[in-house]
Order: sequence, then structure tokens, then C-alpha cells
Amino acid sequence: MAFNGKVEVTPSQFVAGNAETRSEEEAKKLQKQKWLVLSVTFVVVFAAALAWIWSRSEIYQSQAIVHFSYAQQHNTDQSTVPVEQITLNNQRLTSNRVFNGLSARLLAYDSLSLSPEQLAAMLSTEANTSSRIISLFATGEDQTVLKPVLEQWLSLYLQQLSAETIANTEETISAEQEKMLALEDKITAQRAVVQAFGEENNIVSLERDENRVLAKIKSKGAALDEAESMQAEAEAELATVRQSIANGEMVFHPTDKARMDGLYAVIAEIQSELAELAENFTPTYMDMDPDIVGKKRKLEELRNNYDKTVAESQQRYLEELKRTVTSSQQKQQQLENELKQLSLDAQAFNQKLEEYARLDGALAQLQLQSQTLRDQLVQAEVQKPMQPTINILEQPFEPDFPIAPHYWRDSAIALVVAIILGLLALQLFSSIHRQQAPAPTFTSYNVVPNQGLTLEQQMAAHQALEQQKVSQLGHQQAPMQLGHESPVSNARLLSEKDCHGLYRAANRDGKVVIALLLSGVAPEELPEVRYQDVLVEKGALKVYGDFARTLDLTNECIGLLCESESDPEATVLSSRLDASQLDQMIINVAHDAGLPYPDQFSVAALRHTYLTFLVAQGARLNDIEQTAGFVSPAELGLYRQVNRNGNVVDIDSLETRYPLA
Repeated sequence: MAFNGKVEVTPSQFVAGNAETRSEEEAKKLQKQKWLVLSVTFVVVFAAALAWIWSRSEIYQSQAIVHFSYAQQHNTDQSTVPVEQITLNNQRLTSNRVFNGLSARLLAYDSLSLSPEQLAAMLSTEANTSSRIISLFATGEDQTVLKPVLEQWLSLYLQQLSAETIANTEETISAEQEKMLALEDKITAQRAVVQAFGEENNIVSLERDENRVLAKIKSKGAALDEAESMQAEAEAELATVRQSIANGEMVFHPTDKARMDGLYAVIAEIQSELAELAENFTPTYMDMDPDIVGKKRKLEELRNNYDKTVAESQQRYLEELKRTVTSSQQKQQQLENELKQLSLDAQAFNQKLEEYARLDGALAQLQLQSQTLRDQLVQAEVQKPMQPTINILEQPFEPDFPIAPHYWRDSAIALVVAIILGLLALQLFSSIHRQQAPAPTFTSYNVVPNQGLTLEQQMAAHQALEQQKVSQLGHQQAPMQLGHESPVSNARLLSEKDCHGLYRAANRDGKVVIALLLSGVAPEELPEVRYQDVLVEKGALKVYGDFARTLDLTNECIGLLCESESDPEATVLSSRLDASQLDQMIINVAHDAGLPYPDQFSVAALRHTYLTFLVAQGARLNDIEQTAGFVSPAELGLYRQVNRNGNVVDIDSLETRYPLA
């Protein structure tokens, strides 16, 4: 067949229908592979575990219980001895020396050849200090060997314990007593030396304050500090008085204050009377009136008397302060001389006190040695009563049943582990298969000769091909936001980057349309929005109709609506913008913004992006209409695939404004 150069491009899905059949076959093949991986992993793991579990030998255990009985204790120190001895015996039972002796004993008495290493793995102990019991265990696969091993172990240790706990002999106690007597003689002699040295040098105690010389120095020092303080206060007061006098201030002795206040009060009273008379009479009359003249003369006398009294009190105050300063200086000098002499005496006394401390320290050391030796002697004398009476509460026995392994329990555990590993292997196989699966590509196209199709038919086929390509590219290129998968929809799910670029490149009408759609306004409600519906103070929009609601708007959107506001009754969008024109405006804005595949941008894409934004936050599908207006149940069903990460949030707690900034 010859081609004439004119071809028609049609999607393969309209030509061949075997793609779905091939996909079903691959799915069945994959399902068989999954079952094979699961069953093989389960069988291999379970069989290997059962083989290991049931191939193990049975383990038996024999036991003996030993009780340590002590006499009644009468003091706290002795009450801790049983606990310490039981702990020590429990540790020594598993010592290397005991195992070496036990190995030789078993070979000699029972003809059993067991090395110390084998015995260490076979034998164990458990101590209970509260009940003073030690349990001995022998564990192994041969049940006939356990009883003789445990008997020889117990017999050997009791013999060793009896040999090691022989009380101290009388010779040892006698030697300790002789040491005690010699030490007591030394203590008596040293105590006499210390006492004689203290009496000779007037030393009462090692405490410095209890000795007369040092105590006297301390008291003299305190007296000197007090004298210096008095002198400083007197000198300061004298200097203050002199400064006040030099400044012309009135200073008098503190004891004269009451008398001076009385004179001053009389003077003030007469001055007040003369002032009242001066207001009522002329100066000439006042000079002639004998009463007034008498009052003036009395006032003058009182003033002279007051000044004279102040001068006398001031002079007496200065002389008294000078005497106080002089006496303080003399007392301070005297105390300094006495303290200097006492310091010389104290130096000599300190040397004697150090010598006395050395002698007393030697005495304390001897007393400590004596007390230690006495404690050792007492311990040696009471050692025999502290030895326990050992009772065997349970004799070694030959076990009748094994203690391990638990075959059926371990088999159940192996079954669970095999199931878990099979599921993990299935999960790993599925993950590897998904990684190796080929990436989705564009629908293949078949090229067939053009056999007389008209120009209109060729254009229609080409337009159908372009729409299919755009739809496929929309699902491939649209990035999934926030880790959610887009529901099956013809509209593209836009990313935040796409929305931001679209919004920045739009003009005023475009920004208003985008902001309203991404704030919850339905596409069919856009032509009905009026300026009077904008609540500027609340930053919101009031939507009327069957789904009346109040939507929050961004500050920028409020600003755009306020800037263009003219007639409150007018719509925010001009009447020339219908549904198709809005889609073309969005496509043009996407083209101006340089976004890929601008033909995929539309009002439906913005609406789809906003609904996905609400569901991804955790909105209930039945609550979406409270914010986004009418959405058909069939369309809501498409959003069941959106991942909400397990969160379900009330509509009042959602962020209803899509982030455009």
C-alpha cells in the first residue's frame, strides 16, 4: 500500500483494545509471584526452625537446698554476719578451687571424668539471704550423672568449710592479751607525760579559747576594737561640731536642748505679740506705751540671755568632746601596750601548745591501737558462736522429667516468626517490583494513511489527540502536594509554586478571581459577588444563596476590592467575563508567568486544588460545603483517595485561605 504523504494520527486506545488484557495478565502473573514468595519463605523458615527445635536434646535438672542456722544475735554488728557469710559461701561454692577438687573427687569415688570447665557449665547456685538458704543446681542431658555430681559437690564443700572455720586457739588469744597489756602500759605512761606537761605550762585543753593566755588576748583585742571605735566616733563628732561652728550654725550641748527650746518658745511668743500690736498701733504709740516698752525690753533681755546660753553650752560641748577624745586615745594606747605584751606571751604559749598537741596525738594513736586490738580479741572470742549450723533441707535426687526445651511452645513461636518473615519478604518483593516497574509514558499513537478524510474530520481527530495528550501530561507533570495523591479528575492539581506564579503574573481581575476561588468561592458564585458583600472590617466576604456562608479573605484581596470599589451594587467582576473567558484568562496568565503546560490551567483546576487543600488538612467530605459551597456527592467521592495522615479536623479549625504569599 502506498502513502500519499498525508497521514492521520489517532491514539492507539481507539485502534486496539488488547492493552487492558495484557495489563490483567501481568497483574495475575505478579499475584502468582507474590504467593510464591510468601509460601516459599514461610516453608523454608518454618521447616528450618522446626528442624532446629526438635533436634535439641532434653535437659534435666537436680537440686539440693542448704539452710544456714545462726544463734540469736544481740547487737547490730553481729546481725549482718549471716548475710555476709551466706553471700560468701554462695560465691565460694562456684570457685575454681572447689571445681578442681570436685573433678578429682568424682574420678576417684564415682569414676566420672568431668573437667572443671564442664562442671562450671553444669553447676549453679542461688542464694536467698532473707531465708538463709542456698540452692544448688546440677543441669545436664544425662539424668543419671546429676545426682552423684551434686552429692559429691555438697559433701566436698561441707568438709572444706568445716576445716576452714576452726576457732582461734587459746595460744592466739593469749598472745593477743599480752599485746593488750603491753599497750595499756604505754598508754598509762604517755597519759602521765601529757598531764604533767599541761600542768607545767598552764595548758587546759587543745582548744585555744579554753586556755587563759589566749582567751585574755581575745578579750583585750575586743576591748581595743571598742576603744578605737569610741575614739573614732568622738573625733568625728568633734570635727562635725567645729565645722558647724565655722559655718555659723547654732550648736549647743544635747542636754541643754530642752532649756534652749523653752527660751526660744518664750522669745517667739513675745515676738508674735509685738507683731500683732504693730499691726494695731503706730510706732510712736508703741514707744510710749509702758506695757509695750516693757515687752520690748523683756524680748531684748531674753535674746541676750539666749545667745549667752548658746555660747556657754557650745563651749561646754566642745570641752566635753575634747576630753572624750583625749581619754579614748589614752585608753587605746594602754590597750595596745597590753596587747603587745600578751602577744609575746602567746607566741611562747603556742609553741608549748603545739608540743602538747603532739604528745596528745601520740596518746590518741596508742588508744586507737588499743581499741583495735581489743576489737580483734573480742572477735576472736565470739567467733565460735557465730558459726552456723548447716542443715540440708533437700537431698540431691535423680530427675524424672526434663525442664527444657519446650518443643511445642518453641514450635508456636517458630510458626509466628515464619509468618512474619514471609510477610516481610512479600513486602520487600512488592517494593522491589514497584521500583523496577517502568515509568508511565505517553499513550502510544498509530499512524495510518489518510484515506480521503475531509479537512474538518482531520481537525477533529487532531483536537481529540491534543486533549488526550494534555490530560495525560496533566497527571504526569502535576506535582502531588504534601504527600497526597490526586483523585482521578480531569482537572490538574496545581502546586503551591504554580499558584504563586499564577497569582504574581495576574492583573487585578485575575488576582481577584484566583484569590476568591482559593478562598472558597465556587465558580458559579463568582459572577454574583458584589462589592457590598465585602466585610472590610472583618476581612471577609459574605456569600448569599442556597449555601450562604462567610469566607475569610487575604488582606491583599481586600485591598484590591477596596481600591476598585465604585457602585456597592456592582459585581466585582465585569459582566464580560463568563466561564469560558475566565478559563482563557487563567490560561493567558499561566502563559505570561512562564509556567509549563499553560493549557492545563483553568477555573476547574483552581477549584480542584482548593478542595484538595481542605481535604489534605483533615476536613470531612460532608463538611466541605460549609466553606466551598456546593460539591456534588460524586465529585466528593473523588477526594476519598487524598491522604489525610489519619487527621480528622472540624471545619472551624481549618485554614480556609490557600497560601498565596
